[in-house]
Amino acid sequence: MSDITTNVSVVGEAIYPHLNKPDVRFNEYGEYKVTLKVAKQDASAMVKEIDQAFEDNLAKVSSEAKGKKVKAASTKPYKLEGDNVFFKYKMRASGTNKKTNEKFSQRPALFDAKKNPIPASQSIWGGSLMKVAYQLIPYNSPAIGAGVSARLKAAQIIKLVEGKDQNVFKEEDGFETTKPEEKENS
Repeated sequence: MSDITTNVSVVGEAIYPHLNKPDVRFNEYGEYKVTLKVAKQDASAMVKEIDQAFEDNLAKVSSEAKGKKVKAASTKPYKLEGDNVFFKYKMRASGTNKKTNEKFSQRPALFDAKKNPIPASQSIWGGSLMKVAYQLIPYNSPAIGAGVSARLKAAQIIKLVEGKDQNVFKEEDGFETTKPEEKENS
């Protein structure tokens, strides 16, 4: 697999990033992921690159199928909506290597705008501007068909958006809860 090229996206806006800790909601092994929102005019080269990899894999699988009909996957790792393209990047957090049967764990490398490593403790929220390093991985499955996925490798955060205090209210007259230390003294 050493012949797989690592590509770098243009700058886009992160949508629901899971870059610090893996999302385990639908995958017990965990998954690092981010959807990158890119303006349509800036995304054309990336779309062409993915489409070409998709077609190349379909042609390769078809030539190896010995006359059998090969199904094309119904989805690609991007979706066009209005004036934007949404690219989906994923990386499995842990699992077992199918060839060597060894357990593994991995995480995407995170960098700031000046290429300095970002600690895993730094929270990265949706709305952050970033570039993503990724690999286009060909696949073929009888149920899904032949296609490509975009494997997340690293992210460079250009503009960081962090979580903020969720208490957006101002103080009002009215109900006031008893503070824990007041309860203990009563």
